[in-house]
Amino acid sequence: MQTRKFVIDPGSGYLTVYGDAVLYRQPNVAVVRRGRTTEVLAYGDEAMNLRALPDHSVLVRPVQGGIVKQPDVLGLVLKKLFEKFIPQNLFKAVEIYVPVPAGLSIVERENLEKAVASAGYRDVTLIESVLCFLPRFDGGDTMVAVFGAGVTDVGVVNADGIVTAATVDIGGDALDEKIKNVLLQNRNFKVDSVAAERVKCAIGSLYTVDTSAVSVIGQDILDLRSKSIEISATQIAPAIHYCYSRILDIIETTLASLPRQRQEEVRINGLYLAGGGAKMNGLSDYLQRGLRIPVRIDSEPDTAMVRNLARLISEERYSGILRQVGK
Repeated sequence: MQTRKFVIDPGSGYLTVYGDAVLYRQPNVAVVRRGRTTEVLAYGDEAMNLRALPDHSVLVRPVQGGIVKQPDVLGLVLKKLFEKFIPQNLFKAVEIYVPVPAGLSIVERENLEKAVASAGYRDVTLIESVLCFLPRFDGGDTMVAVFGAGVTDVGVVNADGIVTAATVDIGGDALDEKIKNVLLQNRNFKVDSVAAERVKCAIGSLYTVDTSAVSVIGQDILDLRSKSIEISATQIAPAIHYCYSRILDIIETTLASLPRQRQEEVRINGLYLAGGGAKMNGLSDYLQRGLRIPVRIDSEPDTAMVRNLARLISEERYSGILRQVGK
C-alpha cells in the first residue's frame, strides 16, 4: 500500500496541514473548556470569530514562541483535523513530518511528538525548519531565514544538510507587542494585539521614507475613550527597526561564525527568506544593504516551509538526509 505523507506545521501563529491535495491553514487558537476532561469547542477561524465565549471556556494558543505550551489542546485540535483530512480508515500507511525551530530542547521536541501521537499517528519525524528549504538550492552553502510568529530561524544549509542554525526569540508576535508599546508611549493610545498586527501588515516598513498611514481603533488612556486615530509608518518605524535589526545581527553573527571559504560561498549563493515576516515592506533592500549579499524572498512566504518540506520528503535524492534526521 502506498504511504501517504503529510506536513503538519503547528506554528505559533498558524496551524498548517499540507499534503495529498490538502492545504489547511488557520490561526492556531482554540476555545477550550476544562473540567474532568479538556474539550475543544472551536478552533481556527471559528474560534477567532466568536463574538462571545461559551460559558466556562477560554481562548488559548497551544503554541507560543515556537514551543508547545499546551500539548493536550494541540493534540485535541490535531485529532479533529486528522479525522477531517487524514482519516485512519482511508489511509492505513501515513507518515507525518513536522518542521520545528532549530533551538527546541529534547523535552520540547518530545512534547510536540507526544501531541501529534495523541491525535492518532505515531510515525512522526521532526525536521528543523531551515532544512526544509534544501530543495530550493543546488547544493551549495546557502543562508536561510524563516520569520515566524513566535521565533525566527537562521541557518546555512547545503547538500549534506544543516551547516549551522540558530533561533532568535523575535517574530511577528514580538513585533506586535513593540508596536503596542510605541503607540502607548508616544501617542497615549492603547490597542490590542489584533489591531497592532493590522497596523503592522498595512503600513509596516523598513524604508527610511514611507508616507503610508492607516486608521486604527483603540483607547485614549488620558480620557479612557475609545476612538479611531491615524497612525503613520514613521510613528511605528522604531518598533519595526528594533525587531529586524536584532534579526540582522543574528544573521551577521551566523555568517561570521563560518570558515572563510563557506562565507564566500554564502555571499555568492545569497540569503533566502520565508515566513510571514518576510513580507515586511523593504526587507529585501534592508538586508542587502546590511549584509552585502543577494537576498531572495519566496513568492508565497506564508506557505513556503510546508511546500518545500513536502518536496524534501517526496524526492529520492534527499532520502539519505531524511534517514539522518529520523535517527
